Amino acid sequence: MPETIQLYRVLFAAPSDVTAELSITRRLIEDWNVQHGQTASRRLELTSWKTHSFPAAGKRPQALINRQFADRADILIAIFWRRFGSPTGRAASGTEEEIRRALRKRKPVMVYFSLRFRTKRRPNERRERARIEGFKHRFGKRALYATYRDLTEFEKAARKDLALVMSDLSKPSGDAERKPAGKYASGTSES
Repeated sequence: MPETIQLYRVLFAAPSDVTAELSITRRLIEDWNVQHGQTASRRLELTSWKTHSFPAAGKRPQALINRQFADRADILIAIFWRRFGSPTGRAASGTEEEIRRALRKRKPVMVYFSLRFRTKRRPNERRERARIEGFKHRFGKRALYATYRDLTEFEKAARKDLALVMSDLSKPSGDAERKPAGKYASGTSES
């Protein structure tokens, strides 16, 4: 028999070098849906530029991504590793622009910085690292973020954080005071 569910769109915001974490996040969302979705009458849907954008013209590329799917997200998971991303004209990267937009709309934002080992040096790696560290410093002044050293650590933290965010979002609106999205981030700032 059909039933009514609440759909929460989870935006995976990350530069193109973050691929393993995308697979892990997809699996975490599938697990959450199986373990909690039916009981909670809620479902999570993962969205990202890799799966939800399509060719279009007429605006700057990030504006098209925002309109196509990013602005409809209810939760944002952002990850930085070796790249900060490409400037958008409004922010230093698409990921940064998506974070800013989600924060302005007071949506839950979980930001992670990977400290995973880099197997080989890449061109512009120092410049990219400086961009990431600059953003981390600025972001850490007004929000919490998490770091992780390997994929197992990321999976454990993201699973816990997603459960906490969904628990908070599941509270009746009268019981839960909406606070700035930085409240939802995990870990501690390392300024």
